[in-house]
Amino acid sequence: MYFFQKSYFRIIKLNYLVYLSVFLIGCTSNDQKSQTTDKIVREYFSQANLPGLSISVAKKGEIVFSKGYGYANVEKKIIINPSKTKFRIGSVSKTFAASGIAILIEKELLDINEDIYTYAPNFPLKKWKFNTKQLAGHLSGIRHYKSDEMLIDKNYDSVYDALEIFDQDKLLHEPGSKYHYSTHAWTLISLIIENTSNSEFLSFMNNEVFGPLQMKNTQAELTDTKLENLVTFYQYGLLKKKFKPAPIVNNSWKWAGGGFISTTEDVIRFLEAHTKPGYFKKSTLDLLMTSQKTSSGKETNYGLGWRIREGRNGDVLYGHTGGSVGGTTYAFWNKRTDTIVVITSNIGSAKFGELPLDIFDVYRN
Repeated sequence: MYFFQKSYFRIIKLNYLVYLSVFLIGCTSNDQKSQTTDKIVREYFSQANLPGLSISVAKKGEIVFSKGYGYANVEKKIIINPSKTKFRIGSVSKTFAASGIAILIEKELLDINEDIYTYAPNFPLKKWKFNTKQLAGHLSGIRHYKSDEMLIDKNYDSVYDALEIFDQDKLLHEPGSKYHYSTHAWTLISLIIENTSNSEFLSFMNNEVFGPLQMKNTQAELTDTKLENLVTFYQYGLLKKKFKPAPIVNNSWKWAGGGFISTTEDVIRFLEAHTKPGYFKKSTLDLLMTSQKTSSGKETNYGLGWRIREGRNGDVLYGHTGGSVGGTTYAFWNKRTDTIVVITSNIGSAKFGELPLDIFDVYRN
């Protein structure tokens, strides 16, 4: 009996030691990857000339790296907290708004192949009719904003009012025939969401997207509300040697197209919810992330608010980039490795270069 008890406890001890070894190896591996990522980012940041940078990485549903570099406010030396510090995410807002479309599709309230006048009857008639799918895939022919429109500082009380910027313009081409990137198209999409859901667009996004996904630090950049933990927005000075405050803008004209602020960790939560069925059905996720085609059959590498890009070693990346006044964002999911990389900076026209792909490589295995 004593022999068997002794053998039993030896087995228990051996199993414990094996478990502990595997655990420590895993910790060491994760620590090494974090250290490697930090080294890569520090080398990049030392040469990039940026005021601040926030980076969060998730692997198989878990945030494995999240760190800030530089400052949210250079003058006051306010550090960046990836869980709380809010940046302008620019056109990543389109990917957020695309989930609004998806929700209405699953509720059978919206047919994206139906012409838009079913859902927005007051929008001025054009030479050709077009649908929500074409709008969300930049195939409608609605123009993009002009350079000076990006600096609009007028407050629009509703998405309907914001249509005045472009609703009298002619379509640039027959819908479906060409890919022409358009932020204004997403203002019309936000009206379609309002009319279909019978809810104001921002309320709809808060209640149906940001709330359910626990995106507690994501919201519209309202100018009449004090926004906590918001970065200071910068632009480059003469010869890019110094930073200066970016022009004051009001993004109420493009909530769906580029008006949200968020943290890198909130963007991680959003993308993670779209990596597998649950929040949406698989068929809906496929619809969002499948490249549309022009009428001639040319791939656009753009689904419904989602870009599709080639990574390294045959990887396919799904997500979006965002450029805004005082902000630059990169947010993509590597489907093969189930890794998400989100990067934001508080300056416009930041060049991330190979940094995102270098980070994806660290977490390849």
